[in-house]
Amino acid sequence: MAYNIQTGRSGEDAAVAYLIEKGYKIIERNYRNRIGEIDIIAIDVPYDILVFLEIKSRRNKKYGYAFEAVNYHKQRKIINTSMMYVALNKLIDIQMRYDIIEVYFLDKEWRISHIKNAFDGG
Repeated sequence: MAYNIQTGRSGEDAAVAYLIEKGYKIIERNYRNRIGEIDIIAIDVPYDILVFLEIKSRRNKKYGYAFEAVNYHKQRKIINTSMMYVALNKLIDIQMRYDIIEVYFLDKEWRISHIKNAFDGG
């Protein structure tokens, strides 16, 4: 279990570095409220879009693609958690997006796949 936690943390760190490099502003990491958790909340700066990101890290693709772990139930939980975040922070008239970042540790380096608009919040 500790191995999976370490992979997740390392993958999340890699995702944050990637996002910063792409010009995103990180607002929160591991945001939690009574509904659930969101791995990263960021602003896609040029477009002023609030982005809720689910990070999935894997050491290989033996069991399929990482994004496949973000099923309908997980999507609903992220959406509901994000709605509470927006309400608690009194954010009005803000564009939002739900992304998934897959992080794979292959050939001794992290490889990142960023899936923008991975699912719809409506």
